Amino acid sequence: VPLRTEGRAIGALVAIRSAGRPSFGEADRDLMQELADRATMAIERSRLHQSESDARGRAELLYRLAAGVIGADRLEQLFETALDGLQSALGAERSSILSTDPDGAMRFRAWRNLSEDYRAAVEGLSPWLPDVPDPGPVVLEDVGSDPKLAALMPDFGAESIGTVAFFPLVTERHLIGTCVVYFREPRELADHELAMAQAIADHVAAAVGRFAAIAELRETVHFNEMFTGMLGHDLRNPLGSIMTAAQLAVLRSSEERLTVPLTRILRAGARMARMIDQLLDFTRVRVGAGIPLDAGPANVASILREVIDELDDAHPEWTFRLERNGDTRGTWDRDRLSQVFSNLVANAVQHGIPEHGASVRINGTAPDQVTVEVHNQGTIPPAQLPHVFEAMSGGERARASSAGLGLGLFISRQILLSHRGDITVESTDSAGTTFTVCLPRHYGRERES
Repeated sequence: VPLRTEGRAIGALVAIRSAGRPSFGEADRDLMQELADRATMAIERSRLHQSESDARGRAELLYRLAAGVIGADRLEQLFETALDGLQSALGAERSSILSTDPDGAMRFRAWRNLSEDYRAAVEGLSPWLPDVPDPGPVVLEDVGSDPKLAALMPDFGAESIGTVAFFPLVTERHLIGTCVVYFREPRELADHELAMAQAIADHVAAAVGRFAAIAELRETVHFNEMFTGMLGHDLRNPLGSIMTAAQLAVLRSSEERLTVPLTRILRAGARMARMIDQLLDFTRVRVGAGIPLDAGPANVASILREVIDELDDAHPEWTFRLERNGDTRGTWDRDRLSQVFSNLVANAVQHGIPEHGASVRINGTAPDQVTVEVHNQGTIPPAQLPHVFEAMSGGERARASSAGLGLGLFISRQILLSHRGDITVESTDSAGTTFTVCLPRHYGRERES
């Protein structure tokens, strides 16, 4: 009696009676059909359970592989995870991963249980033609019966290889390598095995592409940072010559038709010098060198007094208020702090309201730190507030009207961090904008002593 499911026979139930026994009757046939139907249901339930179990196992394997790929910080770690997955998915004891070199030849990157002689014999070979579009898996089910592999038969025999399966590593439609699985005996791979192995290969290809992109990006960023640093350094000499020549010309001439354009050259040159300084500081931070400091005795109040006097001359329409309380002396890099406070007060002028002026409060009552608040009546947009200390975060309009590259607040914070200090900002429509600087009172050689 046939075992049928969904219109197809999957087997048969057979009953045999010895010679001399009565023939099977209609009741016997009905009983056999009932048994066959129940057997078919049991077989199908068993197959369904096995299929679900296999699918769950494959899903768990892919999940572990994906987690390993995401967590890998080295290609070698990624390859080991992939080889584990390939051998587990296909029940193989040997596997390898190869990648293409600049000439397009396949080179071993990782392997399991393959001899050095075998690797040397097959390295450089590929089952795909160069530049083949969208290569698919290649399975050599019986290497001993393929005449194209005759030259490699001694190597296959010495390695006890009966079947080889290649799964391409493809990224952006380019072949970049292959995952290979080896079996001792000739065998045919099921569709789900092929799909599983190719899924693993696709994970590997994506990760290899990601590592390559990251490496290229790092190299590009490093080159750009080095170029920026060298450019800023080399611009100083010609700019210094221009500024010196302009200053000498101003001193030697009192004619307005010369002093006016020369004064403009000096102002533009000073602005360019600030940009170059910002560029160099930004590059130092980006390459991890940090902001260099030359710490010594300094007084925050005198630094701010000088900063305000300079801005007062340049902006007579503004009123500047300076309040101090307690001891404002400490050990800091005086020039760098002057750079910070000049930027903060100038920022208050740039974005504040002239009739309200700008105020600076210094609090030196704490024994271990000095606090400075720079306030102006004006508001930083709420969406921009969390990013004000990021490089070039002020938007095009703010940078267009500034005297720098949009790096002032970023560099100011880096200078303060180098002093082991910090800077914060609060801004509301009612209270205006306040930048608060917290400085440990001592930094550098005197602090260490």
